[in-house]
Amino acid sequence: MSSQTSSSWRKDIEVGVLSHVGMVRTENQDHYAFYEPETDEDLMGKGRVLVVCDGMGGHNGGTVASRTTVESMLETFRGSATRNLKRLLSTAIDTANACVRDKGMEDPSLRNMGTTCVAVAVRGEQVQVAHIGDSRAYRISGGEIEQITRDHTYLNDLIEIGLLTPEKAKNHPERNIITRCVGMGDVVQVDFNVRSAQGGDAFLLCSDGLYNHVEDDEILECATAHEAQVAAQELVDLANSRGGDDNITVGILKVLEVAPEFDAANREHPADGDKPIGDTTPIMTVDPNEPTPSIPLPSSGDDITQLQAQVQLPLVRSGARGWILLLAIEMVILVILQAIIFGL
Repeated sequence: MSSQTSSSWRKDIEVGVLSHVGMVRTENQDHYAFYEPETDEDLMGKGRVLVVCDGMGGHNGGTVASRTTVESMLETFRGSATRNLKRLLSTAIDTANACVRDKGMEDPSLRNMGTTCVAVAVRGEQVQVAHIGDSRAYRISGGEIEQITRDHTYLNDLIEIGLLTPEKAKNHPERNIITRCVGMGDVVQVDFNVRSAQGGDAFLLCSDGLYNHVEDDEILECATAHEAQVAAQELVDLANSRGGDDNITVGILKVLEVAPEFDAANREHPADGDKPIGDTTPIMTVDPNEPTPSIPLPSSGDDITQLQAQVQLPLVRSGARGWILLLAIEMVILVILQAIIFGL
């Protein structure tokens, strides 16, 4: 029989999570969850998982999408027998996407709902991060902060190809147009990243309601100075004091020590994920003094159909054909943007 939650080595982490509606909106469309298996056997095999989702889709739709995603992922975590952390997160997000799509088909008022999703699975020193959308994951280690995830937004795509500066994107009115989310299509394209944890590290997940108002160095200072739950409260309060124009969710998982009880599972199921995001060389650069490219907003609302039309990229299914098609479309978009910027 497996032992239960009384094991002293379970005190190897500290978790704090908080979600707030903000100072402007009347409904909180964010949801979060923290999963820790009840038995020591499952904990040593699966580790823990922290999830943050930021819903969208008009009245009620965003709430349903984010809640459905979190609840579905928790069900997958509990029922899965896999000890591969990447597979665990991938299956959980795929299943959640199907649930969101099914609910949208059943209820016409929810048909265009969707949600971002960022999740971190921690098992001893092994850390697996999965995300889709613009909710973020940060790693705090050795007095430094690293943004692990890449924002899936239209403006971030322009930044990465050198057509927009981060400074201009920060307060751009179209900064919230996302290019991927749970519920957008039958297939989701999820990014995975692997990190290694050591005692003293912290992993912070958040919706854009936090980082739109709080700088990375402020997140670092607050998360380092306080216990996890206190830090989450301080960060939410800081975002609200600066306007709080969106829902705000912060989840912090601090690694107090790396327990050796996880070593066997990590040896049997080593880290499996995409390479960490490194520095990218832009294809072209833009003078910071040049005007920002104009990106037309959706005609109304923020539902997924309008986001798909805005981005105008077909959903990538699988196989080489899909990737070739996506590359060709991106090249066409790049040529058009070059013409707009340089008047070619």
